Amino acid sequence: MTESTLLRMTARVVAVIAVLLLLLWLAKEAFGGHFVLSTIAYVVDNLASRSGLSPFLVRGVIILVTIPFFWAVAKFTGGVMGLLNLTWGGSLGIYDNKYGIVIVVYIAFFFGAMYWASLHAYAFKYCAETPEGTKVSDGPGKDPVYGVERTPCNFGQIEGIREIEGNLRAPQEIRVANMNTFQWFDGVTGRPLVWYVMRQDGDYKFFDRSGKDPNTGQVLQPITPEIVQQIRQQQKIKEEARKQRDADQAAKLARSKEFSDFQDLSTQAQVQFDAGDYKAAKETCDRVLIKDKGNAPCTTIRQHAYVKLAQELVKQGQSQLQRGEFNEAIWSAEKAIGMDPANTNAAKLKQLAVQLKPHALN
Repeated sequence: MTESTLLRMTARVVAVIAVLLLLLWLAKEAFGGHFVLSTIAYVVDNLASRSGLSPFLVRGVIILVTIPFFWAVAKFTGGVMGLLNLTWGGSLGIYDNKYGIVIVVYIAFFFGAMYWASLHAYAFKYCAETPEGTKVSDGPGKDPVYGVERTPCNFGQIEGIREIEGNLRAPQEIRVANMNTFQWFDGVTGRPLVWYVMRQDGDYKFFDRSGKDPNTGQVLQPITPEIVQQIRQQQKIKEEARKQRDADQAAKLARSKEFSDFQDLSTQAQVQFDAGDYKAAKETCDRVLIKDKGNAPCTTIRQHAYVKLAQELVKQGQSQLQRGEFNEAIWSAEKAIGMDPANTNAAKLKQLAVQLKPHALN
């Protein structure tokens, strides 16, 4: 083999080694960067989604606190080949190395943080309906006591759990004074601000949030424009009925007052009659009988007053007759007959006055 051939072969070997080293370096950089970024992304996604914290805040914290972790990984694996072989995961050597201990502590801390973040992350939990109520777990499987298969918790189960824990405030009933001016929906988003349930009598009960009626357990429904229209129509009918009831009540009170007034007037007329003021008794009862023709007390009092007034007119006519006032006597007799047709003295008075009148003229 000539010297030139040896040089060419040596040059080729050096070139191949250089290319391999370059590829190894690129692989190390690419794999190391991917390992760091994917690990951070995995931790941030799990913690942020379960805790409800801002992913930006969680990412910033994780980047800072995991610096010792990635430093320990780099030191423990001794480079990309160690990381690719994952020798630290297949033996107990990780526990004999200070860098391995750092890695183990971080892994334990991560699962502890996941437990804390998942305490109330019911959207990620699994529920089993047992005779003792809803049992919650962080993973699928069967309930260890009743053997009920766990399934992802639904909204109703989560709502019930939160209510039992006291974190979900029960819906509060609200009073709607005016159905036409009350704000049923959000003015910007249009979402309902009221939930309702219909009672057995057809009326509605209103609440300030979704959930169940605290008294009956009925599921509350969000208000809709159609329901609002029905409620307003129902209120209109009730308002008209109320006005009619008020009018009837007012009329009843008026009739009651009028009846009381009639009773007072009847009593007054009786007092006047007993006192001999027959004209006043008649006039008082006339006022009553104009509005209440069937008033029995005043009908009787006026009838008796007519009799007494007719008797007085007969006496008056007899005096007029004696004085020769025949026309006046005839008028008194006719007036008495009009008041008491059964008064025979009035008829006799009129007849006598008529007979004497021509002789007086001659």
